[in-house]
Amino acid sequence: MKPFDLLKAPLAGTNLIEASAGTGKTYTIAGLFLRLLLEKNLTVDQILVVTFTKAATEELKGRIRNKLLEARRVFRSGSSGDTAVSELISGMDHAETALERIQDALRDFDSTAIFTIHGFCHRILTDYAFETGDRFDTELMTEPTSMLTSVADDFWRRRFYKAIPELVQYALKKIRKPEFFYALLQKARHPGIWVIPDPDKPEISHLGAVRDQLSQVQ
Repeated sequence: MKPFDLLKAPLAGTNLIEASAGTGKTYTIAGLFLRLLLEKNLTVDQILVVTFTKAATEELKGRIRNKLLEARRVFRSGSSGDTAVSELISGMDHAETALERIQDALRDFDSTAIFTIHGFCHRILTDYAFETGDRFDTELMTEPTSMLTSVADDFWRRRFYKAIPELVQYALKKIRKPEFFYALLQKARHPGIWVIPDPDKPEISHLGAVRDQLSQVQ
């Protein structure tokens, strides 16, 4: 295992970086973002940054933008408190072109692709709905508690509000509240579960009757 060097780390291929808390991961990502702009001539919408939480996403956006502002300051004044930025820019052959890239990145920063993992998945499903065979209005839920609670409450209302008194008394004694069914839903959450019964398919005789009616109208 080699110590990580921000300015010499490869910008191509797959690279695994092992880092514990407080070692400067966000600083490193911002530095790599700047290198991709200046060394690979990428634009902000060609770089994808993915993290775990919304809070981390917002922090990354702020840190990356500040890194770009710091780089622009170095181009103009020639000095910086960030050693890595100073060394990176001092090695640039075409300073004016590099400064233009920084200016373009700051101007187009709203199009920067910085997402949480689930946010990126939602973006892909929305942008490529035809390719993925998904709906255009798909909603990605990271916390389904409210949906499961609604399902449990609805089941309670449908099954017990008009049930025979004996069943209602039994349910109140043994089950008591809809939370019992919510707990079952929590245990049963699995992507391979089938919904039973399957939706009813139209009967052939019914389709024939509809066809006859349409022919009469014509």
